[in-house]
Amino acid sequence: MSSSNTDKRLDDFSDRIEILEGELRREIERNCGSRLVEWDSALDCLMIGFGPAIAMYIEARIKGKLIPITPEQFERIESIMNGWLEIYAKYYGEDIEANFSIREASLLFLETHDIQDVAEMLTKIPKKKINQ
Repeated sequence: MSSSNTDKRLDDFSDRIEILEGELRREIERNCGSRLVEWDSALDCLMIGFGPAIAMYIEARIKGKLIPITPEQFERIESIMNGWLEIYAKYYGEDIEANFSIREASLLFLETHDIQDVAEMLTKIPKKKINQ
């Protein structure tokens, strides 16, 4: 693979990280301090940020098209994923401090092919928690 091709892939990867970070910041600002309990929104946050972060890691590390991501990019992707998991938990009225491995989340996704199952396994928050 040529150096310019690798550089282009790294630039694209950096751009995608920035987009996901921006979406996460907007979501945090929009819901600052509130405890949200809304099933559709919980699913939405998995689709908007959690899933794409995992997909980026899989693309970079597991698909066979290894992108030489930097340690900083790796930390940013993992931080984005954990931020979205914290928002996911908020939608169920739970406060968690997510500190999960993106590698573990990616492997769980490759096993289950279900982003909701991965979120449930990591957070221990059932998909459809019944409010009492």
